[in-house]
Amino acid sequence: MKNAIDLRIHRKDGKTEQSRFEVKRLFNAGWAGRNRAALQHHIDELAAVGVPAPKHVPTLFALGNFLLTTSDSIQVHGEDTSGEVEYVLLWHKGEILVGVGSDQTDRRLEKHSLPKAKNLCLNVMAADVWPYDEVKEHFDDLQMECTVTREGKESLYQRDAVGSLIGPEYWISDLEKRLGGLEDGLVLFSGTIGTVAGLVSGEAYSFRMEDPVLKRSIEHRYACEVLTGAIEDY
Repeated sequence: MKNAIDLRIHRKDGKTEQSRFEVKRLFNAGWAGRNRAALQHHIDELAAVGVPAPKHVPTLFALGNFLLTTSDSIQVHGEDTSGEVEYVLLWHKGEILVGVGSDQTDRRLEKHSLPKAKNLCLNVMAADVWPYDEVKEHFDDLQMECTVTREGKESLYQRDAVGSLIGPEYWISDLEKRLGGLEDGLVLFSGTIGTVAGLVSGEAYSFRMEDPVLKRSIEHRYACEVLTGAIEDY
């Protein structure tokens, strides 16, 4: 099916371009931390809520292309879902763009099937993006953070350097081997950084990516509306 989002491409010379992006393929990376101790911590915190350990580290999930949005509000099945900040790569008009997003996941369904849990929730990203070539040389220095709102109170959920994750060059090479080429319309969510105090579900998430070298940032916020009124549950 067709899905298109509107992007704002910010270049370091100060120019901003509005561009329509047609989403064709969407992937979520998982367990993509470079630090083995931190990675094991993430595996352990998922295991604590009943999610089995991965068969492959790092791993990759395929999502329906309709599951990408830049909206400030999404609908979720039940209260046991959560977001997590990730860098995002997009292939668009012959160049790679980088942005920031949140991989919203259904924690209840994760106990039964990680791929299905990923496909039950939308992936949210900011509409603002940068050319990857402009940040490639200092990519590891980019900073990401996420806050979560629970019962009306906002608190820090995640914060770390992008360099704590496997970098884009690994995924560019891996996806090219898997797909036989990299075409416009491809999107990759990178996998996430560790949490400050464990996994939590919230009413809203705010995420941010900062470039300390070029002195600019991207941020976005979205709320989660829990679906109600159904007779049947999953």
